[in-house]
Amino acid sequence: MRQQRERELDDELFLAGERVMPGTYRQVGGARQVLLEQEDFLPASLDGQVACYMRVHSTWEQLSSQAVVKA
Repeated sequence: MRQQRERELDDELFLAGERVMPGTYRQVGGARQVLLEQEDFLPASLDGQVACYMRVHSTWEQLSSQAVVKA
Protein backbone atom coordinates (compact mmCIF):
# COMPACT_ATOMS: atom_id res chain seq x y z
CA MET A 1 0.00 0.00 0.00
CA ARG A 2 2.74 2.46 0.96
CA GLN A 3 4.79 1.68 -2.15
CA GLN A 4 1.74 2.31 -4.34
CA ARG A 5 1.21 5.74 -2.74
CA GLU A 6 4.89 6.63 -3.21
CA ARG A 7 4.64 5.70 -6.89
CA GLU A 8 1.55 7.92 -7.24
CA LEU A 9 3.43 10.85 -5.69
CA ASP A 10 6.42 10.28 -7.97
CA ASP A 11 4.09 10.51 -10.96
CA GLU A 12 2.88 13.90 -9.73
CA LEU A 13 6.32 15.55 -9.34
CA PHE A 14 7.98 17.31 -12.26
CA LEU A 15 11.44 18.88 -12.45
CA ALA A 16 12.43 22.19 -14.01
CA GLY A 17 13.34 21.63 -17.65
CA GLU A 18 10.90 18.75 -17.98
CA ARG A 19 8.43 18.95 -20.87
CA VAL A 20 4.88 18.76 -19.51
CA MET A 21 1.30 18.94 -20.71
CA PRO A 22 -0.68 22.23 -20.52
CA GLY A 23 -1.97 23.18 -17.10
CA THR A 24 -1.12 24.95 -13.87
CA TYR A 25 1.96 23.88 -11.89
CA ARG A 26 3.05 25.03 -8.41
CA GLN A 27 6.64 24.98 -7.22
CA VAL A 28 7.11 22.69 -4.21
CA GLY A 29 8.33 24.66 -1.19
CA GLY A 30 7.42 28.02 -2.68
CA ALA A 31 4.57 30.16 -3.88
CA ARG A 32 5.56 30.24 -7.56
CA GLN A 33 2.80 29.13 -9.88
CA VAL A 34 3.24 28.55 -13.62
CA LEU A 35 0.41 28.43 -16.15
CA LEU A 36 1.25 26.65 -19.40
CA GLU A 37 -1.29 27.09 -22.17
CA GLN A 38 0.42 24.54 -24.40
CA GLU A 39 2.88 21.68 -23.94
CA ASP A 40 6.13 23.30 -22.80
CA PHE A 41 9.12 23.08 -20.43
CA LEU A 42 8.88 24.01 -16.74
CA PRO A 43 11.12 26.97 -15.85
CA ALA A 44 14.21 26.90 -13.63
CA SER A 45 14.10 28.47 -10.17
CA LEU A 46 17.14 30.73 -10.86
CA ASP A 47 18.28 30.42 -7.23
CA GLY A 48 20.75 27.58 -7.75
CA GLN A 49 18.42 24.87 -6.48
CA VAL A 50 16.50 22.29 -8.47
CA ALA A 51 12.88 23.33 -8.84
CA CYS A 52 10.23 20.64 -8.38
CA TYR A 53 6.66 21.24 -9.43
CA MET A 54 3.30 19.61 -8.73
CA ARG A 55 0.36 19.88 -11.08
CA VAL A 56 -2.54 21.92 -9.67
CA HIS A 57 -5.84 20.44 -10.75
CA SER A 58 -8.02 23.38 -9.59
CA THR A 59 -6.77 26.78 -8.50
CA TRP A 60 -8.55 29.00 -5.97
CA GLU A 61 -9.23 31.42 -8.80
CA GLN A 62 -11.02 28.70 -10.78
CA LEU A 63 -12.95 27.50 -7.72
CA SER A 64 -14.02 31.01 -6.68
CA SER A 65 -15.25 31.85 -10.18
CA GLN A 66 -17.74 28.98 -10.07
CA ALA A 67 -21.12 30.33 -9.02
CA VAL A 68 -23.16 28.51 -6.42
CA VAL A 69 -26.77 28.32 -7.54
CA LYS A 70 -29.57 27.47 -5.10
CA ALA A 71 -32.91 26.35 -6.41
